[in-house]
Amino acid sequence: MMTRVTIAVTGVLFVLGAWAVDWSDAADTSTSTGAIDSEGLGRMLRSLGVKPRAAGSRYDFEFHSKQGGQEWDFAMSAVISQNGGTIWVMAWLEEMPAKASKVPAAALLRMLSENDRLGNGKFFAYDRRNRRFLMQRVVRNQRITPAKLRAVFEDVAKGVMGSHSIWSVARWDKDKKAPARQSSVPPAPPAERRRR
Repeated sequence: MMTRVTIAVTGVLFVLGAWAVDWSDAADTSTSTGAIDSEGLGRMLRSLGVKPRAAGSRYDFEFHSKQGGQEWDFAMSAVISQNGGTIWVMAWLEEMPAKASKVPAAALLRMLSENDRLGNGKFFAYDRRNRRFLMQRVVRNQRITPAKLRAVFEDVAKGVMGSHSIWSVARWDKDKKAPARQSSVPPAPPAERRRR
C-alpha cells in the first residue's frame, strides 16, 4: 500500500512540475529556430556591408556581385512575410515599356519557361505599381545567418545574370525582327508517351 501511495505522489509531483515549467523559451521561435524578425533582418543586412533603406517592412539595398568575370550591381529588396515564416528576396530588373501592348508575348512566354530552369525556388515576377519585372526567391525563415543570407543573394544574382538575354527589355526589339514560329501541338512529355 505504501508503494502505491509513493508512486501516486511521485506521479502527481511530476505532473505538477511539468505544469509549472516555464515554456516561454519553446514559444520563442526566433531563438529556437533561428528565425529573424524585421529588425533582425535590417541588422543582418548591415552586418553584410549593405546599406538597407527601410520602405515600410521591406528593406531595399544595393548588392554587388562578381561571377564569371562579370561584375554587376543589383537593386535588391528583402522582406519577411506577414506570418514571419518566410523571407522574400527580390532583384529588381528593367522597367517595362509604358504601354503593356509593347511587351511581346514571346518575351513573356520565355520568362515563364525560364522559371522552370532557374532552380532553387527562383522565379520571375512583375510588380504592377512600379511597372518592373523582378526575380524573386522565397526562403524559410529558419536558421538564418549572415552567410546563408549572402548565399541567397548570390544565388539570385547568378540567376539574374544567367537569364539576362530573356528579361532584357532592350533585347526585345532585336527579337521582333526574327520571324515568329509556332508549332501546332507540342510533343507529349515522356511520361505521356510511355502510357500509349
